[in-house]
Amino acid sequence: MSSSSQYTFNDAEDANDAGALRKALSLLKVGLPETFGGRLRNEDNKAREYNQFSLHTPPDITERTRIIAVLGVTKEPAPSGKDGWFVSDFFAFWNIFQGMTEKQTWYHCLDIDSLVAKHTRYLHGNPYKQRKVVLDEKILAESKQSKHPPEHIQADKLKLKTKNMITAACKDAETGNENVLVLLFGHGDRNNHGIVLGGGGRETLKIAEFKSATKGLHTNITLITTSCYSGGWTCNPQLNLSTMTAAGNKNVSLSWRFSGSTGRACGSMFTTALVQKLTKVGATDKTLGDEVEDEDITEHQEETYAEFTRSVHEHLLKGVDRRGYEHQLSFGAQDDAWTMCWRERTGIPLGQFKERWDNLDDWEKDLTLHPGDPMNRDPSVTEEQLADYLQLRADAKAKGEQIASSAGVGMDAATGSVLGKRKTSALYGGTDRGLLGIVSSIGAEYLSSHAGVDDSGDDGGLHSTLRWILDGREIDIDRVEGAHKEVEYRMTQMSTADRYVRMMDISSPKGQLCCEYDTKQNSKEIGEEQTSFLERLIFDREILFPPPFEDQGRPFYKGMEYLTAALHHADIPRDVIVKKIDDLAATLDQTLEQEKEVVKQDPEVSSKRRRLFHSFGVALESISPKKRRSRGLSLTGNA
Repeated sequence: MSSSSQYTFNDAEDANDAGALRKALSLLKVGLPETFGGRLRNEDNKAREYNQFSLHTPPDITERTRIIAVLGVTKEPAPSGKDGWFVSDFFAFWNIFQGMTEKQTWYHCLDIDSLVAKHTRYLHGNPYKQRKVVLDEKILAESKQSKHPPEHIQADKLKLKTKNMITAACKDAETGNENVLVLLFGHGDRNNHGIVLGGGGRETLKIAEFKSATKGLHTNITLITTSCYSGGWTCNPQLNLSTMTAAGNKNVSLSWRFSGSTGRACGSMFTTALVQKLTKVGATDKTLGDEVEDEDITEHQEETYAEFTRSVHEHLLKGVDRRGYEHQLSFGAQDDAWTMCWRERTGIPLGQFKERWDNLDDWEKDLTLHPGDPMNRDPSVTEEQLADYLQLRADAKAKGEQIASSAGVGMDAATGSVLGKRKTSALYGGTDRGLLGIVSSIGAEYLSSHAGVDDSGDDGGLHSTLRWILDGREIDIDRVEGAHKEVEYRMTQMSTADRYVRMMDISSPKGQLCCEYDTKQNSKEIGEEQTSFLERLIFDREILFPPPFEDQGRPFYKGMEYLTAALHHADIPRDVIVKKIDDLAATLDQTLEQEKEVVKQDPEVSSKRRRLFHSFGVALESISPKKRRSRGLSLTGNA
């Protein structure tokens, strides 16, 4: 048995559902794309069973694929490092793709040199296991001398530059009978499925814009993206291209757990599954040795695109994530050509990836994480490891050692170097400890409110920061201030939803407040069609839940989801629902105009009130630990 002193422990229960995993695996059927996340364009093809292997494949045509890869995040230099997993994904693919084809473009809008100087290295993989170094000083130096160095683009020009590059590449590819492979790494927009590309985190490349960029061009295009809600690109009937996306159209994409040794998540699980699939294929183009036992498979046979995507999904479930059923991977085939092989589809033979990946330096697992920790999503975890972890955790508790809080009450101040000597805002009592006390109090309530997904790009960074604060870890005070702004915004969104329910005179769903209600089962309980109808009503009236201000983090949708549930459970006709929503929006519009007049007439309005006003569209009540249940929009006559 290991010693408990080397590990950090948490009070998390085992969230892994073995039954759900078995069910997910049982649904994957060879040759039937819809069983493994595939979306068919033609209804007539739904009854068709696609071949597993292609017997006649073209010769290697690596020079005939154009690659366009874009890293859209703009905030990685911020103290939280919460977008670092996109950097890891971007460079994971750069390491295996760069130089493999003649025409490649790799765009980003970050100061990569400063990032490497600050963080030393970026890793990829499960922190409970050995990982790969995908970016450090050596790789950075090599990249600058490479045939396809990552190119810095000004953030406010990244989106336009990307659109123009896609158009130009597709035009040239059409003329030269070439393929185009597009890789996009950035946050996704739940409303329109756009992918953030620069612009201070506000510019999104929308599906309509991608379609416009490729209009009239007949090119073989494959899109790979790790964005949240990226399945919307696969589901859109107006977009005819091949897609491999990390999430469904209403699902967040999932990163690896934030590692204490790096302070960042080491890439996405989808990229791990895809890269491992690509790099575990030998030079003969045979399929994975542990997956195929057919003696007749030869080096002249290759997996069809249908089988390739199915096996990626299967590998995610069997070899990467024992909660892989949460991902909702989504795949599409241009013109429903599922029988094309990967090499035909992309122009790149699989066999060349393995050596490149193997040549990257290995990096040890996070030694503070025990493999039996319930938060470890590795399917290879044994019963002995699980039992060892539970015993060590019990021993640590008996000795009075620190047990990390997964969601509940924690310390009200951090220890060590986190506490600087400078004064913080008077809003926090003028001290760092005052700020820590406020964030600890609000953070504990937020984490117990069924809010967000720990391993997602939208929520993982904030959740990890809040837990580190609650657990008394050393943490930069700027990171604490950032977390305070983000959690304020999120708690306000939830209390605002409660206020809307009262204003519309409908009952709280299941008699619960927004912070008590679990919205994760909305689609299942309400139905996809009804959920889409209600969410669209709310999205189209932006004044209800305006997007966050720049320093308030990613959009938070629980308030909208709670209002959706409340309207559904009210059991009223749709025309009545529409009227209630319209009346609510009209009230808010009227209040907004009143608030504008207040701001215009009072030159002493504080800068914070001005900023929150611009962010939310209306004035906000003061937020303090004593008012957590009532935080929301300050609506005249509706307090």
